[in-house]
Amino acid sequence: MGQTASSPFAEVRLLGPVELGRRDGSSATVGSGLERTLLAALAVNAGTVVSTDVLIDALWESGPPATARHALQVHVSSLRHRLGVSPSPLEARPSGYLIKLDPGQLDTERFESLAASGRAELASNQAVRAADVLEAALAVWRGPALADVSRSPVTETEVARLEEARRVTEEDRLDAELAAGRSDRAAVLAEGLAGAEPLRERRWGQLMLALYRCGRQADALHRFMLVRDQLRDELGVDPGPALQRLHRRVLTHDPELDLAGPSTSPGTPVDADMPVTRFTRRGGPALAYQVLGDGPIDLVFIPGFTGHLEIRWEDPTLSRLFRRLAASCRLVLFDKRGTGMSDREGGYPPLPEHVDDLLAVMDAVGSRRAALFGVVDGGAIALLTAVAHPDRVAGVATYATAPVLSAPDYPPGATRDQLATLQTLLSRLLDVDEVLPLWAPSRVGDAAFSRWFTRYMRMGAGVGGAAEIVRRLLDMDLRTALPEVAAPTLVLHRRGDRAISAGNASYLAEHIPNARLVLLPGEDTVLWAGDVDSIAAAIEAWLPSIVEGDG
Repeated sequence: MGQTASSPFAEVRLLGPVELGRRDGSSATVGSGLERTLLAALAVNAGTVVSTDVLIDALWESGPPATARHALQVHVSSLRHRLGVSPSPLEARPSGYLIKLDPGQLDTERFESLAASGRAELASNQAVRAADVLEAALAVWRGPALADVSRSPVTETEVARLEEARRVTEEDRLDAELAAGRSDRAAVLAEGLAGAEPLRERRWGQLMLALYRCGRQADALHRFMLVRDQLRDELGVDPGPALQRLHRRVLTHDPELDLAGPSTSPGTPVDADMPVTRFTRRGGPALAYQVLGDGPIDLVFIPGFTGHLEIRWEDPTLSRLFRRLAASCRLVLFDKRGTGMSDREGGYPPLPEHVDDLLAVMDAVGSRRAALFGVVDGGAIALLTAVAHPDRVAGVATYATAPVLSAPDYPPGATRDQLATLQTLLSRLLDVDEVLPLWAPSRVGDAAFSRWFTRYMRMGAGVGGAAEIVRRLLDMDLRTALPEVAAPTLVLHRRGDRAISAGNASYLAEHIPNARLVLLPGEDTVLWAGDVDSIAAAIEAWLPSIVEGDG
């Protein structure tokens, strides 16, 4: 994207007053309040068309003038001029407008990327580094999100999400300070945070722990009484089980409270035995991976859609699947480029480029030849790798994979309603509640799962990254490549899958020469939403045949 000499635009800043950042780090204010509102409404939905009617409602919430459509066009023209880039990232569409921002051109993405890196450092027991990175993430904020823009339906959901992400990051930073042994500093920070939002129990737990480690048991016990009384007075409830357990442990001088580490603070779901995350780089992007198990064959897990290598371990069902698989193989996990902890610069590449990334990870772990287990588009990557590099692939297992998502000459393809769920997910800023009935019907009504899955999706690629992945999915068509897959292939699918029809699995099995179809009970598309033990059992039964055939 070219930039004129007179244009300072480099970044849209939403974490505070809405402004444009210059390449030298300085900032430029955005004209009128209406223009700031327009930029905010487009930026929080970057890459997605915002309808003219929605924009008019956002700009003139008290009632639009008769000339609102013409006035909107004038403000769009002014904002284009202020952005100063050619071609303009602000584009007109028949139904409205959208702004296309490159990776790194939103301060919200910068904040979330730093926050994810800090959590990864913490999970890898690099507490001092984690505290520094999380502090840097919080420093991106200059005030409340969209501080000088009136709330409207088009921005309020994202503002609420960002503010909650900020709160969680503040608490994660406290965990890092505690794990680093900096209890005095943590106590001061926690006192301020607990006072600012006295109904967030996690902060009180962190404050109690910090005070206790500073040798101030009486003060720690007093803080428990304060929060207990406040919860009873304002909400009519007692502190939750985690805070009550911490109170008992402080009261009895539990020696384990003296051990620094992220798992000692209540409210942080971390798998204590999560494998160490490592990185490899071949010709550019850094790719994050983990290895566990030492079985007779390597199995590389290729995730579907988006995700985050370390956040996956927070889900007990998924972590159980990984540990069960690792009992019979050496399991390699990684984040695809453009997602999770792998490099996001350059976005989510076309599927053939993921093949090169997969081989780079295999080389990094010393795997000459491996079985590949791919989920959704991860299955497509596995099949393309088997075609392009048959000497590196001992076998392929796919789950919920379609050779093409939708095409006029492909009857098993997604219906209009099924495709609409992807747009619903994007319009809801990756809040999964509305898509669970199709993607994970067995988890409908499970509020904890919905919250975690939403966080997992958002940390995996962000809204803009997810939109790019959707575009890649819609462009995917493997049908001509399937007859060239020589590797033994296990095609797994849940029989009643509501989002990706099991007819896709039948098509794969019919067109891949050495394929075996296994239809499993259930209706969930999301791998770990349903019964993962049946999936593990199918792969465990298949792997020995791969080992024998490769021997």
